Amino acid sequence: MGLLDIFKRKNSTEQPLRKRLSSMKCKLVNYVCDDFDGLCTEMEKDAEYLVKLKPVNYYAIKSEYVEAAFYSDDGHDENYVIFRLMKLDKPAAASGIYSVSKDILRKAYSKLGAVDF
Repeated sequence: MGLLDIFKRKNSTEQPLRKRLSSMKCKLVNYVCDDFDGLCTEMEKDAEYLVKLKPVNYYAIKSEYVEAAFYSDDGHDENYVIFRLMKLDKPAAASGIYSVSKDILRKAYSKLGAVDF
């Protein structure tokens, strides 16, 4: 990393999407953390991997877990998820933004016992 690298712009394609996410509804869900890097790799391949994750109650496993932030528009036609690896209640790593279909989101929410749509 050179001295001038600090002046490089961040990924410009992701910035408008992040701005859009701030106007969407957000739902936080905690999952058991097995392999955060593996989770990110699998999500890049296929968002269906989301359904394989095991939801966990925050109080059951506070030391290390994955926090998923689901962003949806009003009709759940446009959905995204960002994962954060949490260690002792502090973010240790974060994933990119993954697009999730309405069907996959419905399956993931049904594992929580409630479907909002």
